[in-house]
Amino acid sequence: MDRDTMIFLLRGGHIDMPERLARGIWPHPPLHMSLLVTLITECLANEEWFPRRWQPAQSGQRVREGGTIHRAAPNRFIYRAQRHAATDPMILAETVETVFSTAQDAARHYLRWDLNLPGKLDSWTVLDR
Repeated sequence: MDRDTMIFLLRGGHIDMPERLARGIWPHPPLHMSLLVTLITECLANEEWFPRRWQPAQSGQRVREGGTIHRAAPNRFIYRAQRHAATDPMILAETVETVFSTAQDAARHYLRWDLNLPGKLDSWTVLDR
C-alpha cells in the first residue's frame, strides 16, 4: 500500500472494497505500528496538526469527537480530544489534553486511543511491531 493511502486511513478515511480491488491494495499484508508511528511523525514534521486542525466544541453545533495532535513547538506535541454527552450530541461531555515531548509518543497515543490500534484499521490488520 502506498504512503498517501496509509495517511488517508490514519486520518480516519475509508476505502470501500471495489476501490481497494481496483487499486490493487487488497489483500494486503499486515501493517506494523512502527510504520504508522513513522508516517504520523513525518506528517507532523511538515504540518502543525494531525489528522486535522483542532475544532473546539461550539455552542449549538454538534461536538466533533476524536483527537488531534498539535505540534506546538519542536519538543511539545499536544494531543486534544473531546466527546459529546451520551444523551445529546450537541452537549460537550469532556475534553482532554495530554502533552508529549516527542511526535512519536503523541502518535502512539493517537493510534491507541483514537484508532484502537493495534487491531484493525479500516479492515487492515495492524500488528504491534
